[in-house]
Amino acid sequence: MSGVLRGVDYESPVVKYRGERILHTIRRVSGKESNIDPTFLVDTYYVHYLPLPLLKTRNEMEQGESIKYSLIDLTISSEIVNRNRNYSIANSAVSMALSVSYVQNLIEELERIRRTSQSQEEREAAEQILNGLMRGSQGKESNKNQNQQQENQATDKLMKQVHEKAMAKASEDANSVRSMQRIMGGNGAGTGSMMTFEGDIHDVLRLARNTEIKKILEFLSGIPKLGSFTKKRTTRYARGELFGYEEGSDLERLVSSELALPEELFDVKLAEGQLLLYQKQIKETLGPIYLLLDKSGSMDGEKILWAKAVALALYSRARRENRDFYLRFFDNIPYPLIKVIKNAKSKDVIKMVEYIGKIRGGGGTDISRSVMSACDDIKDGHVKGVSEVIILTDGEDKIAETTVRRSLKEANATLISVMIRGDNADLKRVSDNYLVVYRLDQGDLLKVVES
Repeated sequence: MSGVLRGVDYESPVVKYRGERILHTIRRVSGKESNIDPTFLVDTYYVHYLPLPLLKTRNEMEQGESIKYSLIDLTISSEIVNRNRNYSIANSAVSMALSVSYVQNLIEELERIRRTSQSQEEREAAEQILNGLMRGSQGKESNKNQNQQQENQATDKLMKQVHEKAMAKASEDANSVRSMQRIMGGNGAGTGSMMTFEGDIHDVLRLARNTEIKKILEFLSGIPKLGSFTKKRTTRYARGELFGYEEGSDLERLVSSELALPEELFDVKLAEGQLLLYQKQIKETLGPIYLLLDKSGSMDGEKILWAKAVALALYSRARRENRDFYLRFFDNIPYPLIKVIKNAKSKDVIKMVEYIGKIRGGGGTDISRSVMSACDDIKDGHVKGVSEVIILTDGEDKIAETTVRRSLKEANATLISVMIRGDNADLKRVSDNYLVVYRLDQGDLLKVVES
């Protein structure tokens, strides 16, 4: 097993596993069997993963490796790849996504040309490139005769065309994976994110190609502040963290320099509460975020797309703040509760995102029933520690105020309502916090997430 990059140990079990893993992922994503050379797949991965990938010379290459060598050479010199380096270096999930998507699109484009091109020269060139990528291939080596030189020129020209097209599509997929990584718990290359998605890259790519999810991720990726906002609550505690100084008489927090005072002066300052003390605090644990999201017919289109973006943004905040996240869609009936615990595995997060992407607007609106279902979840112990319920709706239906107030009181919960392009006086009266949004832009989203 020998590739085209310097410094990569192609005999290492880890490197061999990487190649087979990428091949397995390509098969799952494409739904087809494939016999691509795993060594080529290893090279496509490390071109993105390494900070400075170096090619061997052509003289060092084995016979029949010219196709693979040329494609890796094109990849290293690609402007798209160099732009992607800002987030692909040392980021295994993004590097895997780039490798899988690039090779998949490369093979599919070559097979399409071989099958449908009107030019025999193009069909033969596509066949030659495909053969050169397969496991155990020997490819065609150049001869000095004129016909062979023309054939090589046609192959090189086609190779550049299909490479650029495949790399552009791979870059789109990788951008979506990067956005999902940042929003769902990752922080980019080299940061040691606990949720890389590498083991589930086939599912992540499938989501990244979902039109609805792609729109949401593009919208959220334009909000740099989204990944930095966190809500903190602290309380004063004698054995907590130091955050300042104050005067008082609590000897447990006494600054040691005060012990150097003369005994009489110390006693006076103690009696008058003027001793220099440390100010100490501890962080309070925040409860889960519980979101009710209206999916009625009037929400269809721009409204529900924005509301879904809010849902993912709130999950992102919950994960950063180490909180559980609960989501329930509703129209005239409440839908099943989605639970994502604070230490959820990537598979659980992917399932939630996939579920959000599948939801479509339809049905009537029953706000009272949805709020009471959330209160029942809290009272019955289906969710623990919830003190705030957030509802996103455009509904202007009447609220059963007395019943809703009683349910919220019994659940010991407050209600934060976000009204989308409308107003509901009944809902406003039963809410502890009432927001109205009209533009449905990134600023409105941040206003909700930071509330």
